[in-house]
Amino acid sequence: MKYANLLSNAVAESGWTYSQIIQKCKSKGVSFSRSYLSKIATGVLPPPSDEINKALSEVLSPVSSISYTDLALAKYKEIIPSDVLEAIVAQ
Repeated sequence: MKYANLLSNAVAESGWTYSQIIQKCKSKGVSFSRSYLSKIATGVLPPPSDEINKALSEVLSPVSSISYTDLALAKYKEIIPSDVLEAIVAQ
């Protein structure tokens, strides 16, 4: 599953607004804008840093089926060059 789909599904499962999620992440020391969250959740921007993924997973995992591993795997599947991904899968 694409990163954006995974994140947007988790947001929908949580029942929270982007503003609520941002505030919860901010309380964990990770700040970003509502616009940024919207853009990564819709695939306009590439998946975020591991720090943001960790905060998102800590906030969303208790109320959705997402984990840090899910987000990290989806991120790296999208950003890793296809030839490198094929070599990893082949091993």
